[in-house]
Formats: sequence, structure tokens, C-alpha cells
Amino acid sequence: MSDTTPQNAFTLTDADINLSAVLALACTIPGTCISFLALLAYSVVVCFKRSRAKLDRVSFRLMVYTLVFNILFGIAYAATPASPGVLCNFGAFAVNFTLSFSTFFTTCIALNLQLVLVHGVNGKKMEKYYIAATTILSIVLNVPTYAVHQFGYNEDTGTCWYSNTDPRLRLKWIIGTQSFWIILAATVETICSCVVLGWIYRFQRITSIMIKVSTRTKPPQIKEKTRIRSSDNVFRPVMLVARDKRYRRVVLRIAMYPIVSLIVNYTTVILDLNMTVRGFHTQRDFNLLILDLIFYGIRPLAYGVLAITDPAFVNAVRELRGTEVNRNGHRTNSERTVTQLDFASAVQSTADGQGAVSQSSKEPTHSSIIPGNTEESGESRTECVESGGGSAHDEDLWKFESQL
Repeated sequence: MSDTTPQNAFTLTDADINLSAVLALACTIPGTCISFLALLAYSVVVCFKRSRAKLDRVSFRLMVYTLVFNILFGIAYAATPASPGVLCNFGAFAVNFTLSFSTFFTTCIALNLQLVLVHGVNGKKMEKYYIAATTILSIVLNVPTYAVHQFGYNEDTGTCWYSNTDPRLRLKWIIGTQSFWIILAATVETICSCVVLGWIYRFQRITSIMIKVSTRTKPPQIKEKTRIRSSDNVFRPVMLVARDKRYRRVVLRIAMYPIVSLIVNYTTVILDLNMTVRGFHTQRDFNLLILDLIFYGIRPLAYGVLAITDPAFVNAVRELRGTEVNRNGHRTNSERTVTQLDFASAVQSTADGQGAVSQSSKEPTHSSIIPGNTEESGESRTECVESGGGSAHDEDLWKFESQL
């Protein structure tokens, strides 16, 4: 036994510390740059009035907040020195502080999807609570920890992290101020995403059955000038998403945020706890440390890629490109024309399949869903629906999308 112990023992050298620092830096810089470019592209697109309307969505703004703190996380992660000192202490605090903001904001994205789609809650009204809860949690978890000097140079791993020399106390601080909350946030994201995906699948099936039934029997005729409205704040978003495939794609792509968060967060938490509980004694432990640092480093890259492919941003770019085509005089707004045709078709299917609902619905109760709660705007939207233009359906979808 005494012969094998020295062979299995591992001593962390300066070369190992430099290697881990270089690998962490190499993994962080690309993601931070991509996230910054994505944020810069957002800023350019939002300068144009027409494309700005496409970005008026709660989940998009939450994504912007996530992107900002991922950039700050990448900067702090790359700039923190791998040596004892004041900068090491502050760097460890900055990394954990920005990580908390990023993690909780992605949780809010998934939570907002479930509240809006499944429960009919107004996402815009909830936005301030998302921001407040994230800010309070991030401050409470990290500022007191920094104040009592729990962040600093960890001699076991040669990194700036939790620095308590007592492994048991260090483990308690890690679990109480980081690991538990990250796992909780990732779990909530996963549950909300599963609920949303299950909700979409369920209503797809219900809508499919309703369409099959409606095609077998001729629906009652609707009198001219009948307004197609619903008094149920939850029913209308349900039908909007059920009819429009674009919004199912939007929801599915937004659901990718918590999936990425789940993979990154669970992996880093498991590796962090493994190092703290088992200690740092072998080459395998060092390899796991490298893997942990790499997962932390690629976090900005993952969210940067998701930010570039965000549905609201893609739609805004398409809208902007359509506007440019019109200015050049080559084509008339083809993207918009197709959209109006789609909406008109959806409205017509509503008139054919939901006649009984339309006749029994009450007049003013649509105001909570349709923007512009004036009688004049309501009349103009109604006339567009009756003429088959589809503008009322378009505004319904715009209002609903802005809450997502």
C-alpha cells in the first residue's frame, strides 16, 4: 500500500495552474465575443422603428439581460488572475455574482412561457417581478459571502473561488450560496419547459380533432358584421398558437434556453461538488477540474449562439430586410403579404369553425387581449376581419407575442 500511494499522489504545479488558466481563457474569449456581437446586432436592429416592434417581447428582453450578464461573466472569468490577492477575491465574487444573474434570468424565460401560455398571465405585468426577484436573490447570495471573505484563492485547485480552508465549511458555503440555487433554477426551467411542450402537444391534438370534426359537418352560417372575439383571456392565446405554426416554432426555440442551461449548470455543479467532497489528489481530479473550467468557459458561447438565433431577433431582421427591399423599389413587402394571407386564412377558419362561440361572445371583453382599447380602433380591426384582411388577428398575435 505504501508503494502505490506515492505513485497515485498528485501535486499541483505552476505549470498545471497556468494550463488551466489558459484553457479557461481560450474557452471564454470566443463566447464572450459572440455574445458581444449578438448584443451589438440587437442594438443596430432596434434602431429601426419597423424591426423594433418585432423585439417587443418579454422573453427577448430577459434574453438581453442574460446576454449582458454572460458578457460580464466572461470578462470577469477571463480577467481573474490565478494567484492570491485582492483581484482574485473580487474576481471570484464577480464571477459568481454575474453567474447568478444569468442563471436566474434564463429561469424567468421558461417561467414566463408557462405563465403566459398555460395560465393566461400577462407577461408584461410580470416582467418587473422577474427583474426584482433576480436582483434580490443575486445580491443576497453573493454580497454577504464576499463581505465575510469566503471568496478568494483556493489552494487545493489553484483557482479563485470559495477559499475557506475547512472543506466542510467550504462545502456548506458552496451549497448554500451557489449549488443549491443553480440546481433549483435549472430544475424549474426544465419543469416549465416540459409543461409548455406538453401544453403545445395537447392543444395540437385537440385542434386537429376539432378540424376533423368541423369538416364533417357544415357549421351554422354567421351573419355579416359578426365580430370574431372571445371573452376568455386564456382561450384566445390558446387558439392563436394552435392555428399559427410560427408561434409553435417560437416557443420551441425559446425552450432551448433552459435545455442548454440544464446541461451546463448540472455539469458544473456536479463537478464542483465532486472536487469539494472528494478532494484534489489524483491526475483524474485535475482532469475533472479542467473539464469544469471548460464548461464554465463555454457558457457565454452557448448563450451567444442562442441569442443570434432568437426568434424575435430573426423576425426583426427579416422585417428590416423586407423594408429595405421596398425602399429599393424591387418588390412590394412580400414577407408582409404572405403573413397577411396566413392570418386571413386563420381568421376565415375561425369564422367557419367557431361560429357558435363568435355569436355568444361579448363585445368589449377583447380589450385585455387586443391593444389599443378604443372603440374606433376596435371597429377598424373588426372591419378588417370581416373583409378577410386579417389585421385584427395580426394584432392579436402581436399582443400575445409581446407577452412571451
